[in-house]
Amino acid sequence: MTDDEAPQDLGERIRRIAATLAGEVDKRLIVGDESRSMLDAAARSFGATMERWGRNPSLRRVLGGVQRDVLTSPGERVELSASLGVSAKLGTAARFYVDDAVVAEVSIESSAEVRTIIYAPAPGIHRVGVKVCNDKGEVVSDVIGHRLLQVASGRPVVLVHAELFLPRPPDDPPPSTSPIEALRALVDEGLELVYFDIHEKNRGALIHEELLRQRLPPGAILVYSAEEEELRSLGVDFVDMFASTAIRRLRAKGVPVTTILTERDEDPEQSRAESVTVMAPATALNRALTGDFTLETEQAAQLLRDRASSNPLDWRLDQTTESHLVQGNSFHAELDNEKARKRLFAAFEEAVSTIHIQFYIVRPSDFAELLIVQLIQRARAGVKVRFMVDALYSDEEVLGRINPLIQSLREEDGIEVLAVNPIESHKQVDVANLKKRDHRKLVIVDGRLAFVSGRNASDEYFFGFDEVPVHDNTRHECIPWLDAHVELSGPLVREVQETFMHTWDRQGGAPIPPGEEVLPALEPTGSAAGRLVVHRGLAETNGLAMYEAMFAVAEDHVYIVNDFPFVPALERAIYCLLARDVSVKLLTGSATTRRDDGTFFPAPLHRTLFGEVGASSSGRRRGV
Repeated sequence: MTDDEAPQDLGERIRRIAATLAGEVDKRLIVGDESRSMLDAAARSFGATMERWGRNPSLRRVLGGVQRDVLTSPGERVELSASLGVSAKLGTAARFYVDDAVVAEVSIESSAEVRTIIYAPAPGIHRVGVKVCNDKGEVVSDVIGHRLLQVASGRPVVLVHAELFLPRPPDDPPPSTSPIEALRALVDEGLELVYFDIHEKNRGALIHEELLRQRLPPGAILVYSAEEEELRSLGVDFVDMFASTAIRRLRAKGVPVTTILTERDEDPEQSRAESVTVMAPATALNRALTGDFTLETEQAAQLLRDRASSNPLDWRLDQTTESHLVQGNSFHAELDNEKARKRLFAAFEEAVSTIHIQFYIVRPSDFAELLIVQLIQRARAGVKVRFMVDALYSDEEVLGRINPLIQSLREEDGIEVLAVNPIESHKQVDVANLKKRDHRKLVIVDGRLAFVSGRNASDEYFFGFDEVPVHDNTRHECIPWLDAHVELSGPLVREVQETFMHTWDRQGGAPIPPGEEVLPALEPTGSAAGRLVVHRGLAETNGLAMYEAMFAVAEDHVYIVNDFPFVPALERAIYCLLARDVSVKLLTGSATTRRDDGTFFPAPLHRTLFGEVGASSSGRRRGV
């Protein structure tokens, strides 16, 4: 595709618009060579403006436009989406085009947002457009602008940071090596280019304009704005964030990303850890001139070989969640609160050497009292207990406060207590510290039995409805929750133990004595395979990636149990399921307990409002 090709398909449309604005009719307009040349120039200029408008998020909501460029591999499912803007009022269906071929037609609904799922075509850079049709199938309007569908060929893919060629502040010194020269050298070496941007604002329109103005090699533009992707760095280096999220998602789709081109070279150790080379234009140019991309070429080929020989779900989870499948385990999911409490306490009674516990919330309650007493009894029987809690939500080591329940454990020989991310002064009370909380609930007994749980240390999580008197005005916090834990034995328990120990060490817990065996050899206990997906806060998105991976391979139905409002990425993933005719059932909770008639039990106002937000967030998804 040349620079002139994009606007020319708009030429006739622009002439018709110009004629209409002049009060003329096409049939009466006599267009000579000179006037046609002028109109063609106007069409090119106006076409470029329309393309820019189509890439502006605010204008796109009003005028319409295809939502985003897409990068994928051949045969992968691809979501195409568009906002129709004012065009939604003109017809009844939206027709998606890839190049000049119709690939899908979908009904226009009240939201004026349309989407469809197609299988990616052959490798190359394809143009995606949308036209609005009436109930007779006639085209009544073209949605302005086009987007690119880039289908990787299997060659190494270089992600080019848009900052390299965007306008620089006047006082910034010019780069020592021309990024444009480096980009063209990479293309000559057979590498594929894709452009990306991570910024507070969506700068896609500006990037597109600079690509055309500087005549840079074509490629998809991947925009990761904080507004749209919720990727606020909060102090996390953008290269690290990008490598740990977007690159892994692309590789899961079969796109062999090997290199990031940015303003600086990355530490080789970090590059090897992520299996991606981060380099500056000068390094890229030198390597291109010497033909030194053999390693990247083999890396790309190996990724495609591995993908072809893997189970699709395992491949996606391996690539995006930093987890791996472990064979030979036994699993039991427990939904009953009373049974969960009795099983947990029975496991404590069976402990011989160690009990390791991590809770998010430890709240004054009958369960917490029982828990504290039993742990003290086991410690006095010679079992080493390590007890770890989130400081803020267990009110432990927050501005000098100590949870009296936990204090009883601290005073006992054989028990060590650790508060995760304590808040020692008012200077530490900020958004970052309030968000960096550890929600994990883990129990590991003797390094051989583990509970991976959603239950906190309070009555509503460990007492059932048949154990709690409930009347019409029972306080919200007394009413049992529907929650779950998974009890597991087998080799996977080692990863749960290692996760606990990693947090313990990182948070400054006392070193584990050399003679204490906390990672015993584990034999298979069953025939089940499983994996532990660990989310580490702002450093990556493993939890979100786990959802996305499972959604991507679903064929018939998806059942989701989730108690929190959905982030936009999950909302889009659910829409993709619906577009593929996959049935979705979503069971969501409420921050405040409801009666049969939908009214709330007595609860603090903030919890009631949170419940309303969650219900609204979940309820507006069509077809769920």
